[in-house]
Amino acid sequence: MPFSDHHFLNRELSWLAFNERVLDEAARDDLPVLERVKFLAISASNMDEFFMVRVGALQFLREQGRRAKDSSGLTPSQQWDQIHERTTAFIARQHELLKQKLVPILAEKGIRRLTTAELTPAQRTDLEEHFMEHIFPVLSPIAIEEGVLPSIPALHINLLCAVASQSEDGSSSQRLVLVSVPGSLSRHVIVPDAEGVQYAYVNLEDVLGLFLHRYFPSENVIATARFRVSRNSDIAADDENVSDLVSEMEGILDKRLQSAAIRIEIEDGAKRELVSAIRLMCEAGKAQTFTIPGELDLSAYFGIAGLPGFDDLKVDAWQSQTPPQIEPGVSMFEVIKRGDLILHHPYESFEPVVKLIEEAAADPNVIAIKQILYRTARNSRVVAALIKAAEAGKQVTVLVELKARFDEARNLDRANDLLNAGAQIIYGVRGLKTHAKVCLIMRRESGHLVRYMHFGTGNYNEATSKLYTDISYLTCRANYGSDASAFFNTVTGRSRFVHFQKLSMAPFGLRERLITMIRSETERARQGESAEIMLKMNSLEDREMIEALYEASQVGVKIRLNVRGICCLRPGVKGLSENISVVSIIDRNLEHARIYIFRQGGRHVVFISSADFMNRNLSKRVELLVPIEDKEARKRLIHILETHFTDTARGRVLRSDGTWHLATVTAKKAKRSQETFAKEATRRSKQRNQSPDVLVPHVPKA
Repeated sequence: MPFSDHHFLNRELSWLAFNERVLDEAARDDLPVLERVKFLAISASNMDEFFMVRVGALQFLREQGRRAKDSSGLTPSQQWDQIHERTTAFIARQHELLKQKLVPILAEKGIRRLTTAELTPAQRTDLEEHFMEHIFPVLSPIAIEEGVLPSIPALHINLLCAVASQSEDGSSSQRLVLVSVPGSLSRHVIVPDAEGVQYAYVNLEDVLGLFLHRYFPSENVIATARFRVSRNSDIAADDENVSDLVSEMEGILDKRLQSAAIRIEIEDGAKRELVSAIRLMCEAGKAQTFTIPGELDLSAYFGIAGLPGFDDLKVDAWQSQTPPQIEPGVSMFEVIKRGDLILHHPYESFEPVVKLIEEAAADPNVIAIKQILYRTARNSRVVAALIKAAEAGKQVTVLVELKARFDEARNLDRANDLLNAGAQIIYGVRGLKTHAKVCLIMRRESGHLVRYMHFGTGNYNEATSKLYTDISYLTCRANYGSDASAFFNTVTGRSRFVHFQKLSMAPFGLRERLITMIRSETERARQGESAEIMLKMNSLEDREMIEALYEASQVGVKIRLNVRGICCLRPGVKGLSENISVVSIIDRNLEHARIYIFRQGGRHVVFISSADFMNRNLSKRVELLVPIEDKEARKRLIHILETHFTDTARGRVLRSDGTWHLATVTAKKAKRSQETFAKEATRRSKQRNQSPDVLVPHVPKA
């Protein structure tokens, strides 16, 4: 059957539905309060990024009068209107949840945000001393001059102040002054001696409002308005026509500081004339303005969620485990030589991957290391190891992706550090983002060159590896090594693309290989065979991939999808997608792995990948699709997906109307996939130390 617009869900509205699922976790009464607070902060941080990245492009199209429809049949203006409506309702729900549920529980547990009216005289005196020593010298009020637009930093809390003064002749005048609160100051100012409270604090902007008059001696602050600006960050580097990408990226970062205002959040109660002045300063209108029924920037609640000393208000930690294949004191090279290794993070530690790179840096038999870096930790051991290897004279080649959004500045610094150490640096690939996750280590062994590889679904980031669920695959298979070398030659040496033996690479064939696999299952179903597809990814948006899945469903292929975020496919539509089910899991760890499984007559073909089913991943990025051929590794990846599909505790099911629903089961019967994986990793880890000294036979009972 032909496919039409109503067969597809809108990408932006699907993303908003994902963030609503995140906020659902903050509303769960069965979670400890600081875990709920964490999800509230995540939902706020997510919304910031959504406006900066996605809504900016829509605003441009809308202002240009473009009426081209997306796959779901919506024009830019229609999408904008629906986003504004959904976002307004979302903000109201956030603040209602905070005020009605979370704040009372926090206060009951000894964590309390005080208003300035609740401060005792002694506390006000202490706060004033803190203000004069730590805040007053840092801030710089800026007078607003008519016709001159001030520099307003994105995502900072600002106060627009109406200040009145009298001249010597008795005449009065009024002026506007802008005060921006820098991110270098702590948002939460501790209040001492709060009776019956373990942790009492006042928001920084409240302290500022209390002592604002200190900046204006002999004048009166007659009104203030607190606001926050989100700016368009969807500014791409023109790396097709630029000779110095580093300078171009530095220019991009500068442009973002003063790009168009996409969203203005103004705290409720601000005077109309100040609201008008804020819009004028930001060159924005009512469509970009959101009235916030409470404090601004709820992402600051990350600080509350992470407070030390309140472990009873947090979830019990799931410790990352070391799998039984990795023995203390045994080299990672020896471990990998014994057989392919799959690691399921964060249930299994990322430490073996870091250890492999650190060993390679120190091993005199290692002659070369090649690696892709997309996002790294702040104090990255991976980068430190690569620097050490380069300084030791090894051939170190690192592709540092300068176009990794919001990590551009850090990646510029990382690239410079590596360059100074003597590494060969590639600043990405012209016209494409390099998103593949691969490290290739070449080592001399008994007169031969052996290649060791790590392929992953996530970044080389020790910090996020403790929070994101990802798959690592470690191998020294010769044909994979040959492909990995050819891959690096292609992306670093401007070599012509060659067809690999095992790997598939976007944008040169990864999409085609996946389409071939889907169509193979489709043909098997047509021939009367059992056919099944199981896919796990972050986002599903690409129209060609969705249509291929629809075609497979129509002939009877059983398709199960685990999609964390955006899903533009409508499941369960009779005659179209009735054989497709979609589940999204929002839980303690962020689901980030990409695993693709095709039944193939019972001889399952299993892949891991750095790519989602997004047009940008399949057509506009350098990505890798890695087949997993080891029998035990394949079984394990199949088990991971099967476990996700039975999750009735955190798994929401997508209906054909675009709404998501939790299964209606009792708490005792609910199955939670992430908890299952944590327990399984613990059991596997214990196997290392369970070689019995005495063999105990099973005997029949009397």
